[in-house]
Amino acid sequence: MKLSFATPRLFLTLGLVFLGACTKTPEWTLFYYNDVSALPVAPLQTEDIHGYYDTLEQCQRKAQGMQRLRQGDDMGAGVYQCGHLCGLDDKSVLVCKSLSQ
Repeated sequence: MKLSFATPRLFLTLGLVFLGACTKTPEWTLFYYNDVSALPVAPLQTEDIHGYYDTLEQCQRKAQGMQRLRQGDDMGAGVYQCGHLCGLDDKSVLVCKSLSQ
């Protein structure tokens, strides 16, 4: 059986589609503050980032799990916020389109 010229092109196209699907960037960033009981007023800092997630629910679940692990500590459970579409602006300040808890 002889393969036509279109078959390799089809495999190449399908491979590129699947490769593109694997490189989707997570939209949510978890900011977690260990030793505080209220969200800080200071601007967002990269050292407070504790992961990147595809959905708000994934970000919240991870943060709530971190709080459960810290509940036995004397310092408290910590607080968190999840930032949507975060990045550096033209002045290298970390900004997010929105923040949720």
